[in-house]
Amino acid sequence: MFYNELMFYPNIIYIDTLVIINLYVNFFLVKACGAFLHRKISTARCVLSAAAGGLSSLVILLPELPVLFNAAIKLLIGAALVLIAFGGHKFLKNALVFFVINVLFAGVMLALSLFVSPLGMVYSNGVVYFDISFLAMLFFTAAAYFLIRFLRYFLDVKFNADRIYAVDFKYKGESRNLSAFADSGNTLTDFFTGCPVIICDKNACADLFPALDMSGHELVKGLRLLPYSTINGGGLLPVFKPDSVTIDRKQVDAMIGISKDGINKNGVNAIFNPKLLI
Repeated sequence: MFYNELMFYPNIIYIDTLVIINLYVNFFLVKACGAFLHRKISTARCVLSAAAGGLSSLVILLPELPVLFNAAIKLLIGAALVLIAFGGHKFLKNALVFFVINVLFAGVMLALSLFVSPLGMVYSNGVVYFDISFLAMLFFTAAAYFLIRFLRYFLDVKFNADRIYAVDFKYKGESRNLSAFADSGNTLTDFFTGCPVIICDKNACADLFPALDMSGHELVKGLRLLPYSTINGGGLLPVFKPDSVTIDRKQVDAMIGISKDGINKNGVNAIFNPKLLI
């Protein structure tokens, strides 16, 4: 939307290529913004936002605009894309992250043009052009997106190792509020749904299933037994699918596992894998 608007050959602008390339790149920029914000964006919203960004690239067909007026138009377009993708909740924060990601992208493009000068690359007035195939553009954009996701994961694991998260879930009209650590060592995943398992202390939610005695082998309605292993051994963990579950108010798709050994330490009574935050 901001820095990759122009796809041209001398005196020729291919409008279809211009819009499609910008739609594709904006799709990943919006996804990258969502990854940094820990916001899950519906595919429909993401596509609509990216489509608006693709259409906005047509402003390149206008006569050259004054710098300030051009910047104002870009800010308005960016604000519109953020509203489409994320709605009005925490708009300023969402917009700031979106603009920062775009500025970082522009900085990388400028650095490439100054120090590497790839053949066929043009960077001028905030516009970048690569004389490369569409497949190459797909590859590099996807690579940049997954790099951003990895950076988000790295920051969550390395710098939030001691952070306590609020995990809230609902099950058949009952609500539970847990305090949890993010632990990449918890790789337990449900076989049937493929969902990561948030392991919670038995005292936090075992009362939801009065027939559960934590022997490790009983069959209780609403629960199923999932094999697990640790450095201290293994066994069967009772797990269930909550009606909804959030981590720091972010909706996630996860199962809840009830630990018979208890994990209540320093007020923390749950553990989850940080990949749930991505």
